[in-house]
Amino acid sequence: MLSRYRNKQSAKRFFKKVIANQHVVSPRVINVDKSPTFPPALPELQEEGEFTDNTRLRPIKYLNNAMENDHKSTKCKSRYRQWYQSFETEKRAITGMETMRLIQKGQLKYAAKGDVRAQNDIINKLFNLAA
Repeated sequence: MLSRYRNKQSAKRFFKKVIANQHVVSPRVINVDKSPTFPPALPELQEEGEFTDNTRLRPIKYLNNAMENDHKSTKCKSRYRQWYQSFETEKRAITGMETMRLIQKGQLKYAAKGDVRAQNDIINKLFNLAA
C-alpha cells in the first residue's frame, strides 16, 4: 500500500485493509519488517477488536522477502520514473503496473495465465481501451 508517510496511522490503515479481505482470517502471527511504525499500531487495533488478543507481531527483517520480491518488477520499472508530478500521479502509475503484473502472473479469476485474449479483454475493460 502506497502511503505518503510511514507512521502509526498508515500502519493501522494497512492492517485494516489487509484484514478486510474476505479470504483473510484473524492471524496468529504477523511478519513485518523492522519499521518502528508497526508495533504501536497492533495493540490499538486489538483494543478496537480488529485483531484477537493472541495475535503476535514478529518484526524480523528477512521473513517477508518472498512478498517483497513479488514487487521487484514494479520497483525496477518505477525506479527510473522520478518525474512524477504529484503523489496521485505516482499512485496511479504504480497501481497500473501492479495490475498488469497481477494479470501477467495469472492471478485473475476470469483469465488463465496463458490466455492472452482473455487478458487483453480484461485490460480493455479496466482501462476503457478500444477493442
